[in-house]
Amino acid sequence: FASTRRYGVVRDQLSKPSASSLSMIAKSGGKEIFTTEQFEADVLSPDLTERPVLVFYSAPWCGPCRLSNPVVKGVMKDFAERIDVVEVCTDDFAEIASEAGVVSIPTIQLFYAGELIDTIVGCVAKNVLSKAVTKILEESVGETLIEDEDGEADDENKNGEEP
Repeated sequence: FASTRRYGVVRDQLSKPSASSLSMIAKSGGKEIFTTEQFEADVLSPDLTERPVLVFYSAPWCGPCRLSNPVVKGVMKDFAERIDVVEVCTDDFAEIASEAGVVSIPTIQLFYAGELIDTIVGCVAKNVLSKAVTKILEESVGETLIEDEDGEADDENKNGEEP
């Protein structure tokens, strides 16, 4: 009887959302989204979002999501000060993912001025994600970028010539 009671307490504790369960999101280095209002302000509000926003939808149990973490982190580093990166844990905020049309994880969505510009589903190589970000920066934001030999974007130099 004592063991049944103990398991019942554990089961009850596991079913209650807690701050620790919210922090279990796969870490790519992006800003964590904790509310629908925060998602709307950080991603969908054209008045508050000056830069493109990369939204990484994942879950802690998802192996492909964990494989995508270094890719997202690398792109975030390469495009520092050009894009914002946020993360949504689909386990904790399924309603945000559902409203965004996410049906599989990992999913990466790129927004600019509150509008969805591109969606990438599944694991993706860093150069593919970098090209998607570069395309948005060039076409939507109007930045002129060139790619180096590693496929990473660099600012065009002052003379407009490639290095």
